[in-house]
Amino acid sequence: MGNAQSRKSTKRPLIELGPKASLYIGSLNFGVGAELLVNPASNFGLRFDLTELRFGDDDTRFSFNMRDISMDAILYLPMEGIKPYAFVGVGLVTQNNTSVDFRGGLGFNYSVTRTTDLFIEPGAIITYSSYGDGSTDIWFRLSLGGRFALIK
Repeated sequence: MGNAQSRKSTKRPLIELGPKASLYIGSLNFGVGAELLVNPASNFGLRFDLTELRFGDDDTRFSFNMRDISMDAILYLPMEGIKPYAFVGVGLVTQNNTSVDFRGGLGFNYSVTRTTDLFIEPGAIITYSSYGDGSTDIWFRLSLGGRFALIK
């Protein structure tokens, strides 16, 4: 019974909603937004950025996932306490000009309750813009937020 109970505690909710704040370092930007996670297995999930308001050195930008599409694959690593995960993803941004984002990094979940996690997530984003000279930018992102189980 102890083994079944420990397996149950590592099971992820099927669908989670996560408000978050992000700091972008490349040229300094801040963002606030929300993400949706779908976890079809206890060690694998898919993340979709729903919306983000980003402002800073460059300009102010609002993105909504119906126009700026992004998806990350998440691999949850089995550990107790602070639960680490790795992610890799791609995004297509169509605001002003078309660009493609490739991103990856690590994250750490900390369970506050059975249905609520806090997280911190450092990562990198490489953006290739097809507009003009085809420039490439590298951003470092640090995100903080919470994740709330919608469907267990």
